[in-house]
Amino acid sequence: MNLWEVRKTALASFSGGMRQRFGIAQALIGNPGLVIVDEPTAGLDPEERNRFINLLSEIGEQVVVILSTHIVDDVSNLCQRMAIIASGRIVRAGAPIDLMAELDGQVWRKTIDNRELDAHRSAHDVISTHLFGGRTIIHVLADRQPGAGFEQTKSGLEDVYFAALSTVRRAA
Repeated sequence: MNLWEVRKTALASFSGGMRQRFGIAQALIGNPGLVIVDEPTAGLDPEERNRFINLLSEIGEQVVVILSTHIVDDVSNLCQRMAIIASGRIVRAGAPIDLMAELDGQVWRKTIDNRELDAHRSAHDVISTHLFGGRTIIHVLADRQPGAGFEQTKSGLEDVYFAALSTVRRAA
């Protein structure tokens, strides 16, 4: 766990990452076959986050690790299988790479002015939006180009997540 140097130090003085590693050390006492971690990298700086992901990956070679998180990069980096849960039920499950491949050719992006967002939501299946440089970037799910200015983009795990939630919302 890379904590030997601080073994005689009070736990209260540990950084967030050190506390996370200490918690994993406690969880591994007794050689469990299953370890469940909830939001394990939340609040960690990038260096500590990478260190902790590598640690969980190593542990995952010996023990089943269930990861509960909203941090999509953690799922991409660690999980061979995943599930998306919405309203208490599993709405998508599978290998992350397979779920992303299912969306290949269906995710389109466009940079718009925020005032255009409602019109695009009315006309298209907008699965996500995010700001970049003060502009709104939308991702739309469509079998073919949804209109002028849209460019096809490689689907990512966030697109899988947002598409699954979009499907659930439409069904409700």
